[in-house]
Amino acid sequence: MRTSRYLSYCLTLLIPMLASAQTDSSRVNSDSLQLSSTDTTHAPTDSMIRYRINGTYLKSIFEDLGYTVSRPAHWHKKDFTRLGIVFGVTGGLMLADYEIKRAFQLNQTKFLNSVAHEIEPFGNAYSPYLILGMYAVGVVTKNRNLEHASLMTTKSLLISTLLYTTAKVIIRRERPSFTDNTANYDPPFTADRKHTSFPSGHMLTVTTVATALSEIYGEDHPWVPWVAYSVAGLTGLSRLYHNRHWSSDVWIGASLGYFVTKTVFKHQRQRSKRGTYNLPAVP
Repeated sequence: MRTSRYLSYCLTLLIPMLASAQTDSSRVNSDSLQLSSTDTTHAPTDSMIRYRINGTYLKSIFEDLGYTVSRPAHWHKKDFTRLGIVFGVTGGLMLADYEIKRAFQLNQTKFLNSVAHEIEPFGNAYSPYLILGMYAVGVVTKNRNLEHASLMTTKSLLISTLLYTTAKVIIRRERPSFTDNTANYDPPFTADRKHTSFPSGHMLTVTTVATALSEIYGEDHPWVPWVAYSVAGLTGLSRLYHNRHWSSDVWIGASLGYFVTKTVFKHQRQRSKRGTYNLPAVP
């Protein structure tokens, strides 16, 4: 199935959102939109700010990056509990990585091959097309909610990808397609492309997009998280099926994408409550 058909399908899924989403009829200066506290018709429950591609938006990317990186210094007990769960699952998967690899390699069929090949691109090729499609439709139809949603998703993906890339150049784990040794690592910053397994970039990308869409549309459209996370989960399975990652790589990629995106949206809600970028409307 061609990429264009997937893009058309994804945009078709967005039609109910376009039909039900409230459009913003206010016109403001080019940096941002802040609705008045009495205008609840056009504002979603979790955010008042509406981004456009401009200096304010670019500045917010760096601010959100700093906020995300600094969060561990402000964590509470529940946050460390979550981290412990993530590490605990990671450790368990690392112990089972080889057996999980063997299970996938010993149970390959022609049908599963075709399914895996169709699903895997959601982790790299399809996600950017989906975001671009959302932005294009938002601009053309003057749907500020959809335009903003695409920019929030883009920002989350940029930040999570930066953190993922940093982790990947430091933790040089060998891919399972080249070894059966689950604990084979190169020194940090080496250039061997075989040692690029940890964490899974495909899983990080698709989980970031799934989490962003769930944050934006999940309350009004409960089916969105189910579809988004199902696609993300299948993408992770396809990486295991194709022997491109260990199961612990996929888990960490998903965890990083999920928690980074949640943090970005948390910061967004804090901005809205503080009235950040509250600029006067213009006629």
